[in-house]
Amino acid sequence: MTDLDWPYNLPIWRRSLHLKSPDGTMWAEIKDAIEVSMGNPTLGTIVLSNGLEVEKCNPSFVWSDDSKFLAVAQYTSNWFAGSGKQKLLILNVLENNARRSSKLAYYIQPESFKDGIVSVTISPFHKPQARQFSLESIEQNFEFMKTLPNKALQSDRSVAGS
Repeated sequence: MTDLDWPYNLPIWRRSLHLKSPDGTMWAEIKDAIEVSMGNPTLGTIVLSNGLEVEKCNPSFVWSDDSKFLAVAQYTSNWFAGSGKQKLLILNVLENNARRSSKLAYYIQPESFKDGIVSVTISPFHKPQARQFSLESIEQNFEFMKTLPNKALQSDRSVAGS
């Protein structure tokens, strides 16, 4: 971690993060993350080496052990109005799409992604709770998001409404 005092040494307060996939073929990075608000965790745009970019993500993310997926927490747009929470995004880097959870908590900290199971800590600095999501439950319960030509993510719901 860092030399900062707890809780500011938790991954959700990072200013940047660059991680290579376990097989070494890809990377994901958030540079220059900023505080959501004074004293709160940070957010930025995650950029992957395949060109995929996703805004409002927390620089606390993990690769799956097979290098096919990346789990990252994303702030909802109404979080800034004080009524939202974070969602968990599972980026499929081979197919350039994603699955997005419903709002889970004010803060989500991905911990590991092994054998098709994503482990996260909900509210890591206030009554932390461990949760796990299997790829099967993610496919069944998370919203599917396809990739547009500019590699931004768009949900099926927003396409249907246009």
